[in-house]
Formats: sequence, C-alpha cells, structure tokens
Amino acid sequence: MKRSWLMGWLFFLTGLLSAQTPQEVVLSASAGSRLGIAVPAPAESGVAPESVQRELHQTLLRDLEESGPFAVIRDRSFKNEDLKAWMEAGADWVVNLKVQREAGDDLEVNVQVQDAKSAKAVFTKRYLGKEGALRRIAHAIADDLVARLTGEKGVSGSRIVFVRQLSPLVKEIFQMDRDGSNLSQITRHQTLTLSPTVAKDGRLAYVTYRNGDPEIWGQRRPGGSFEKLFPTKTGPQGPCTAPAWSPDGRKLLFAQGDRRGNADLLLLDLETGRFRRLTDGTSINTEATWNPAGTQIAFTSDRSGSPQIYLMEEDGSNVRRLTQEGFYNASASWSPTGAMIAYVSRFEGKFDLFVYKLGEGKSYQVTTGVTSNESPDWAPDERRLVFSSGSLGGMSIYTTDLSGNTVRRVTEFAGCQSPKWTRAR
Repeated sequence: MKRSWLMGWLFFLTGLLSAQTPQEVVLSASAGSRLGIAVPAPAESGVAPESVQRELHQTLLRDLEESGPFAVIRDRSFKNEDLKAWMEAGADWVVNLKVQREAGDDLEVNVQVQDAKSAKAVFTKRYLGKEGALRRIAHAIADDLVARLTGEKGVSGSRIVFVRQLSPLVKEIFQMDRDGSNLSQITRHQTLTLSPTVAKDGRLAYVTYRNGDPEIWGQRRPGGSFEKLFPTKTGPQGPCTAPAWSPDGRKLLFAQGDRRGNADLLLLDLETGRFRRLTDGTSINTEATWNPAGTQIAFTSDRSGSPQIYLMEEDGSNVRRLTQEGFYNASASWSPTGAMIAYVSRFEGKFDLFVYKLGEGKSYQVTTGVTSNESPDWAPDERRLVFSSGSLGGMSIYTTDLSGNTVRRVTEFAGCQSPKWTRAR
C-alpha cells in the first residue's frame, strides 16, 4: 500500500481519492433568491455586429449566468426600453449596452443598468479598450455588476493556472482566463513541471524535474524570473513536492521525501532561507493547504493506514484527523473564507469532489461522474470549484457550482491537471 502511494505521490499521479458515503447537497442558493437580469442585444456603431455579439454579448451572458447572484433572462426579443415586458418576463435589472468606435482602433462601451420596475438607473459606466478587447470588457462589466449587487467583485476577470502535458515526458505550466480564453504558456523547462501554487500577489511556485530530481522553483517577487527555491545547499536533500504559499506570501509549505519512502511537510521562510519540519514520522504527509488566516493547515497523511485529511496548527502542533468516513480521502483545498474544505474521495469506484463544512462537521458530495474528478480548487468568491476530470491522459479542466448541477468544461483539449483559480496573475 505504502509503495503504491509513494509512487503516485512522487510522480504526481493525482489519484489520491477516497470512498465516502454521499449526503444530500444543500450548499447552493435557490434560483428564486437570485436577481433577474436581462441583457438585450447591444447597439453598435462602427463595429462589426458579429464581433459585438460573440465577444461582448455572449461572453457577458455566460459570465452573469455563472456569477451566482443573477438569473439571466434569455430568449426574449423585447426592445431595451420596454421595461414592463422585461419585468413580466422576470427581469429585475435590464442592461443596456452601446458599442462605438472612437478615434483609431479604440472602442467605447457604455453601460446603463435600469431597475425594471422604477426605470431608475442603478449602474452606469464607460469602458474603453483597443480592438479585440470586447471579451475583456465583458468580464469587467460582469464583475462590476456583481460588485454593485453583492459588494464583492465577481470572478469573471480571474484566471486559472494549470499543468498541461505537451509530450509524454514534458508538462508545463499554463494560464487562461476563467472561461478558457487567452491561453498562454508560463514555463518552458522542457521537462516535467507540476503542482503550481499562486501567491496573492501573483507569484508562482511549482515543482520541476529540470535538474533530475523534483525541486521547488518559483518567483521571489511579482513578475520576477523563476529560480530554484529548495532544496538549498544547507538544507535536507530529497524529492520535493506539492508546494503551497502561505496567505501572507512570505513562506512556502511543501513535502519532501526520504530514503525510507516517507514524506514530511517542511516550511520555508523565503526571506531568511530558514526552514522547519512540521511533521516527522513513518508516514507520507503531503498536499498541504492553508486556512485564510494562516493559522491552520490541512494536509493528506496515511498515518492511520490509508490517506486521510488531517488538520494541524501552523507550527505543526495539535494534529487531528478531519475525514472520518471512507478509505481514501486526499487533495484538500481550503475555501477563501475558511468555512469549507474541498477534497477528493473515491465512491463506488469513481473519483469525485466532496466539500466538508467545518461549522457543521459534515461532508457533502458535489460531483457524481462516470470518470475521475480530481484536484479541486476554489473560485476567489467561493461560489464555484475548478477541477480536472476525465480518464488517464484525457483530463480536462472543468468548473462546477457547489451543487454539482452546473458543471462546465473550460478546456477543449486534454492532458490537464492541478488547476489553481486566482485573481492575481
């Protein structure tokens, strides 16, 4: 058992999943609690209607549908000014868009949101951009509308960092917009490059085999070059895996293996180069994740005989087991508010996502798929999860709400793993 898990840990085969009895999901808000919003076709001047429809209108509709607080009113042909008809169709707000070309290639998008009942404007703003910026502007509009309604900026303009396989022995770190657009490659090590983690200021750290053994590489400052962070010449030697930034961005927590086939969690202070060992035993301890306050850590350990989720204080004290049901639980991800922990579990021979609500002390099953659903990570607003799903070698990136009812595929290509959802990059 230990040998098989060690090989999976060492080569990052993310099959650290477990069995658990599913419970009824009660995590999502009802559609009735959402605000009805209508987005009629934009008016345009000097801009190709097809581009406006595809890049601005359709993108904005998708963003609002996935935002959480809005119920989008579709398939209506009412005029923008026919507020009574929109209200009868279920709209509380009506979004009026006007797109025109300024001097040169500059585009101007004017947005006015009206209350369907009172006809009063509840939001107005002017957005400017170059040719090709309509999709980015749509994301900005959606995020601003979510902020206007909830007080918290939406996540349409956020990004997902993930691992993509380019050839049998080459994986690199990529990033894309939340909806899968604007794909770009970040690392170019031409080897196995895995397990990305993103700090709040956008710095990236990851594992790479570029020097033979797996090492922790990353950025010491935002926008800086990638360099080796661990092992250092004076530190313990051994394969390093699964890095995780501390919430303040000053430390990195990661696992390091030894010759006995065990792995322990080490905490590295990037400013001083000092490190300390948080676990020390005859087991595999890995896949650490911090709570938002930086005071507690959740991690995977097989100290009880099979992989389970454990909690401990940030100094390694007060270790206690979190998951009590199921034989194989792993890959914890702490939610942005600290109220929940997502993880993976094997149920009835399939790998699925579960969420543990700390206030209730209960787990809820999110996905129920016919393939492997792995590596969950939270949206910055805590409304959705990103994960990888598919058969071995055919994994793609998906997102889901916490009910598991709105699962959406983000990448149209396979060979993806370890997604991280971030505002920063």
